[in-house]
Amino acid sequence: MQKIINKFISSYIEKNKKRFDLTTLEKNIISAYGGESQYYQKGGYKELYNQIQLLKEKQQIKEIESSLFNGLNPPLKSRWQIIVENDTPQWDKSKILKYSDLLDLTYYINHPAQQTELEWEYIENIYKFLKSREEREWASVEERSLELFYDEKFLINRKETTKGKYGICNRLKITYHDLKIKKYGEMFIYWNRGTENIKNIIILENHSTFFSYKRIAEGRQKVLGVKPDILIYGEGKKVESSIAFLKEITNTENVEIFYFGDIDSEGFGIYYRLKEKYSEMNIQLHQEAYKHLLSICKRDYPLGGQQKNQKYLDYFIEEMKPYLEEEEINKLISIWNREYRVPQELINYEYLLKVIR
Repeated sequence: MQKIINKFISSYIEKNKKRFDLTTLEKNIISAYGGESQYYQKGGYKELYNQIQLLKEKQQIKEIESSLFNGLNPPLKSRWQIIVENDTPQWDKSKILKYSDLLDLTYYINHPAQQTELEWEYIENIYKFLKSREEREWASVEERSLELFYDEKFLINRKETTKGKYGICNRLKITYHDLKIKKYGEMFIYWNRGTENIKNIIILENHSTFFSYKRIAEGRQKVLGVKPDILIYGEGKKVESSIAFLKEITNTENVEIFYFGDIDSEGFGIYYRLKEKYSEMNIQLHQEAYKHLLSICKRDYPLGGQQKNQKYLDYFIEEMKPYLEEEEINKLISIWNREYRVPQELINYEYLLKVIR
């Protein structure tokens, strides 16, 4: 089927056509096979779906966002655009030469179509990091991904290929070690300072922030205003069922529990449900952490597929009101209304070192 589809796309390119209809493509495949029976024997729609996804991953086609889905399972957009490589170099040759002292840009010289504005922005971020690498601290995959690519899952999604947006490290021939990324092993559920007199507990939604807090707390220092005796890695929503285990390790009536998660509906929802389910515990937001997170957010981070719940935002704002200026509340509401979020990984170990000194 792959050869038939490639021939179909090539015929469109020859006719200077850049868009095609999925139904037209499927009819073309059926005709090439000599009928529906042979088409279904060769995998039918399921194989067509796989081939379309493969072409999309290779950045040879992309869906037309305004088109409707085809109503089949799994669904595909009904109209697609063919991506024709632009062989004209887009980047300044003098900048390529300048950055070549630390980066291998050979791939981009040989593949001008990859010379996009966003790709160059990523390369500039990487280059600036490498220039100051000796002064930088080791970080988690998520923290470094967020810093360099504005997406904490960017390097997690990276595939061992030079193709696609996640293949940039392979295109540049750089490694996790080059970027001072530490891949943490199996997660600890919680960290205990070693004291029997437990007063403060901090719950963190994500494991990268857990490790950053832990590194600071191990020096017996406060972390953004709180000296934690216990740190808990919440594992997202999992903490909603596992927090009951706290009663096995301490008297929860005598401790303050601080929660810190992402600034988004899921993070707010976790906190809302913790308060609702464990009303006998003294659970509150780690206010100073949220204030810092909001202040250092300088760009937009997509919300993704999250479903927003207004009551979670309202509950969060009501508790944070005494700690935020009106301008900060307006910024928070704007992020929410524009379908964005703020990942807590912005507060990494380097940042914590700066603010506690």
